[in-house]
Amino acid sequence: MGWNTIDLLGPDITKVYTSLEFNLGQRCTARNTTTGYVGEFVFMTGVASTVATSWVLMSYDDHSTSLLADGDIGPVGIAMAATVADTYGWYQIRGKASGKVAAGVNENVGLYASATAGTAGGTSAGKSEIIGACSAAASGAGGATEVEINYPVCGRSAG
Repeated sequence: MGWNTIDLLGPDITKVYTSLEFNLGQRCTARNTTTGYVGEFVFMTGVASTVATSWVLMSYDDHSTSLLADGDIGPVGIAMAATVADTYGWYQIRGKASGKVAAGVNENVGLYASATAGTAGGTSAGKSEIIGACSAAASGAGGATEVEINYPVCGRSAG
């Protein structure tokens, strides 16, 4: 599945960059060549153990990322490539996306940070709700699942 950018020339949304080819924090819009869905993306620094579909916590102060974990608070995105430490890449922040989801998540439910770093879950067993994110398909055994995101932010839920 590829992406064609709409408002910025040159980026490959699914590429791991080893040098700064775009400004950190730069945003772009792209259309999925398979589904036709449009998404919005931000260029950030990677972190160890990131895979394509990992949920990350994003810091707009230094444009760094960390794998999302229960207890996190702040803006969230989904890695479009395996942007590990010392690399850069695009993170989706709006639109239909493929996000790493725990097993047994039903369709059309809210998502929460999971005990497994970089993974979202469908139960509120933890404390961090991903506001602006829901599953768009059932996850079955877990792994990459279609989700819908709209500038997601992780916040503490009651519990």
